[in-house]
Amino acid sequence: MRNVINLVCVLVLLLAGTAFSQPGPGDVFREFTFVPAGGQFSELDPNCTRDFSQEHTWGKDKPRMVPKEIVIDLKGATKAEMCVEYWGGHSGTSEQKFKVNGNNWIYIPQPKNTPTTPNCYYRTLLGNEAVPIPLEHLKDGKNIVQFFAGPQICYNFNFGFYWIYSFTVRVYYDSSRPHPTGKIITPASGAVLGDKPLITAAASSSNSSVKSVDFIGCYEDFNWEGNGIYRQWHYQTRHGVINKHIGTTTNTPYTVTWDNTWVPDQDQPIKIMAKITDENGISYMTPVIENISLIHPDRDIKMYKPFDVPEVFGVRVKRTQSCKIKIDDEPKFAKSAKMLLSTWSAATDDGSVHKIMINGKDLADNFGVLHNYSFDYLDVPLEYLKKGVNEVSIYSQFEGHALEINWPGPVLLIEYAPK
Repeated sequence: MRNVINLVCVLVLLLAGTAFSQPGPGDVFREFTFVPAGGQFSELDPNCTRDFSQEHTWGKDKPRMVPKEIVIDLKGATKAEMCVEYWGGHSGTSEQKFKVNGNNWIYIPQPKNTPTTPNCYYRTLLGNEAVPIPLEHLKDGKNIVQFFAGPQICYNFNFGFYWIYSFTVRVYYDSSRPHPTGKIITPASGAVLGDKPLITAAASSSNSSVKSVDFIGCYEDFNWEGNGIYRQWHYQTRHGVINKHIGTTTNTPYTVTWDNTWVPDQDQPIKIMAKITDENGISYMTPVIENISLIHPDRDIKMYKPFDVPEVFGVRVKRTQSCKIKIDDEPKFAKSAKMLLSTWSAATDDGSVHKIMINGKDLADNFGVLHNYSFDYLDVPLEYLKKGVNEVSIYSQFEGHALEINWPGPVLLIEYAPK
């Protein structure tokens, strides 16, 4: 029965036409972001019949699908899309979707590359991917957005539920709309970058001053976005603010230092572009600088990815779960190592243990944030590692919320002396 439900869910997602996108070179647009006052708001399956205390804002007698108001400028608009920053919530929560001004439901992006239905994995997606909104769904001025949570399609305990940290409606305009312009000055296409390079852009605006320049790069790295893709234009949002990108500057000269200390060696060229935003809120994407190489002086950085990642990679009440990471090189020749992972509620509030191990050796205890997501860099003693398959395990004594590892799981970053 579960396989049938999963197949139906996948077909629904495919039929929904969820073609994801993001701004590209030459695009002119404005982003309208809703950030809830409390840091997040929740959605609960309207057919959930569990008993809840009156203290919970999502209790059975409370309003569900509470409308959110966002004011949008459609003058000269050519297309629109929406990005959602959210925690996937309870395992198996389905039909995570939204509608604008009472129009048809639109499905929120789910992670990619999961061996089975993505809803069955713990996931926190942070605003990198957008789903199109038909322009006819929008109004110039006030718009009403509603979200929805469906039932759990796997690991069901009758509690379909998730959190939204922010959402952004991105409206694209015709190039005749007054907008900032500019380009990346350094590096040039074909450049070779070392550690902590300077990235510089020229930027100006004809109708106001420049507010900010955000530099983003396309390369292989840890999946900061939670979408299951390692090589992409890397950035996320945190409560609607860009994060985990190359860097932001608000002053001339428009220069940032890229802290690429642990960005792994690349087998494909890097690309860089910049988002220039003026004081009127209009943004412009610069042309792309391509064919950039990365060489870490006097060292190599290798990234090793996980496999056999469980659907529900979470533990509580004296349980253990594991995944595997294969190291193709010899760790005894390494200089240092780190584990990097995305977690949700990887801490406790009663002193009980939430811990992570590798090959049976303890790495950290209570290393994240209670009831929220975090990104955790953990030092890994080299003697804990071995060439070949390594086992990463989590264990918890906590009777409260489970320690969850988000898809696509932890990676190992190992620094070697150059060959």
